[in-house]
Amino acid sequence: MKKLLFILLVLTSCSITNKKYTPRPLHYFACNAWIDRNHDGKYDYYEFVNIKKTFHSSENILFVGFFTKSPGGSKLTFRLFSPDGYLVREVTQIQLYSKTLLHSQYLVGDLISEESKGVWKGVWDVDGVEVAEYEVNLIF
Repeated sequence: MKKLLFILLVLTSCSITNKKYTPRPLHYFACNAWIDRNHDGKYDYYEFVNIKKTFHSSENILFVGFFTKSPGGSKLTFRLFSPDGYLVREVTQIQLYSKTLLHSQYLVGDLISEESKGVWKGVWDVDGVEVAEYEVNLIF
């Protein structure tokens, strides 16, 4: 009887603790836009539209970096590099809160030309130390 009780306890506890794995949202990505669907003025991962890697010249591109582990007062930087490695844009802000979103938005058509279409790279750093990069393909 004790063995049966033990087996039932093990089986029951396994089924209770066996949770379905939910992947963690990306912290560094590119998408078309952010829409505040619940009108609370706060960024929610599921409010970012069309997270992807390929963007056409008629689209907007929004690079997003979500910083959660940097101490307050850290210098957060986003740099955008063209396919030939040229620094095209740089955005910097100071982290005021424990969770800070640094974003940079562009019209793809304003960034690319025949010579600069291809793989572009967004790079995020904290106090001069690179923490992430995200490559996107910009096409006509």
